[in-house]
Amino acid sequence: MSTTRTPWHIRVARKHGQTAVLYAALALSAPGEYQLALIAGWGTSVAWLMPAVMSLYAAIGASVAKAQKTAARLAAGTPLEADAKRRSRTATTGALIALAMATAAQITEHVIAASAVGPTLWVIVVVSAVPPIVAAHVLHIDPPVGVSDVEQLEASAHEPQEAAGEPTEDPKGQLPAPPVEVPYVPVLASYADAADAFGVAEPTVRGAANDGRLKKYPGPTANTVRVDMKQCHDVFGKTRRPVGT
Repeated sequence: MSTTRTPWHIRVARKHGQTAVLYAALALSAPGEYQLALIAGWGTSVAWLMPAVMSLYAAIGASVAKAQKTAARLAAGTPLEADAKRRSRTATTGALIALAMATAAQITEHVIAASAVGPTLWVIVVVSAVPPIVAAHVLHIDPPVGVSDVEQLEASAHEPQEAAGEPTEDPKGQLPAPPVEVPYVPVLASYADAADAFGVAEPTVRGAANDGRLKKYPGPTANTVRVDMKQCHDVFGKTRRPVGT
């Protein structure tokens, strides 16, 4: 399914509009701040620093406030969250103070220059406050979504969703586990008891143990040996009488 590409002017506005509006608002505020510095007695060689200082102060304060707000969101639930929020509030306060001073400077300079009263005075006040207020708002709103991000979102909205397929788990993994084998436990007896149980001579049992037909097991003392009655059954046949009877 084809997608509709966002017009170029919309993409440019999304990417560069916020920066362009900010610089335009600061540029409109600069002449009033410059003229007010001249009225205050500063020479032309340094009066231009007034709009530079106020604009940079506001921009840096707003940038730090945004960064600390993001840090506080990422550090949610940790000891760093409170410190990041405090730094964000401090930077926001500083940026707002700088923009408030810029607004006051604009209004004051224009009122002095026009020597206006009545309705004309209020027109000057309102119009002079527009650039600093716009700059304040632009500095404190979230940046626009990048053009590439918007295009990816628009394209993904039209992509067909994959149908849910069969589970990819290995069916072998769902088979029941094999039964656990019970370890073999020998039934031990002395040569004499084994010989008596199977009706053979004791040397016969000893010989079968010596030639490897019966496995030897250590007895209760160092010089005694035991054999497995189950193996004796395989070698000598069925038991004729119980051991010890």
